[in-house]
Amino acid sequence: MVRGPEFDNYARDYSGGNEDPLKRLFGGTLDQFVNVKARWLWNYLRKGRNGTKLSEDFQLLDFGCGTGEMLRWLNRFGFPGAMQGADVSPAMLQEAEKRWGDAPRPLFSLIDETTTHFEDNTFSCIVATCVFHHIEPGKRDTVLREIKRILKPGGIVVIFEHNPLNPLTRLIVKRAVIDKNAFLLFPRETSERFDRLSLVNEKLEYIMFFPLALKVFYFLEKYLAGIPLGAQYAAVGRKNDDRTAKTKEVFS
Repeated sequence: MVRGPEFDNYARDYSGGNEDPLKRLFGGTLDQFVNVKARWLWNYLRKGRNGTKLSEDFQLLDFGCGTGEMLRWLNRFGFPGAMQGADVSPAMLQEAEKRWGDAPRPLFSLIDETTTHFEDNTFSCIVATCVFHHIEPGKRDTVLREIKRILKPGGIVVIFEHNPLNPLTRLIVKRAVIDKNAFLLFPRETSERFDRLSLVNEKLEYIMFFPLALKVFYFLEKYLAGIPLGAQYAAVGRKNDDRTAKTKEVFS
């Protein structure tokens, strides 16, 4: 994951790179840009697949939460459970607390690059929004293994990432100061990492096909989700606690 001091420099006026007019095509502000992913996650969780049921006992962690936009959107949607945010940047966490508003504030925690302080089997869902491209490729399995450790059996990790199969996405990332040290993940890499760590590949969908100016066509995105040209993608992996999965990881 990106070192804390690197993103500390962007925290006060953090906009997620939306000062770039190309990126603003897909969201005029950081809040609008995150809204697309938050709504996708909210709709997915509400479907309650494979025993995932939203309730007061549902524990969600925003891993690499930045300034907290994902959590704020879930709060607006009426998320019923407990939410936490974690990040490597102290300044980002401070900014998240300042931006939160009057609603009951989630617990924000500082973590390091590859480990957290959370106990085993804590969270029902862990979401990482455009985090993994800031993690050095050689450390990604280590981070994903830590995420798996703190997931409850049957819990899910949801990874939103830039889609390098989209030429405009690659151009936007190349132009972004905050992504100067980024290493984009192809969807296949994310799926293979799930397999390697015995996380069940539950879902892979492409999102953000239409710019904000064409939001009238957003309803079509669900029909395009299997086409690898969306600006970003969502990958869902489920922690399976059966012995076969554990044996597979040990010998992989």
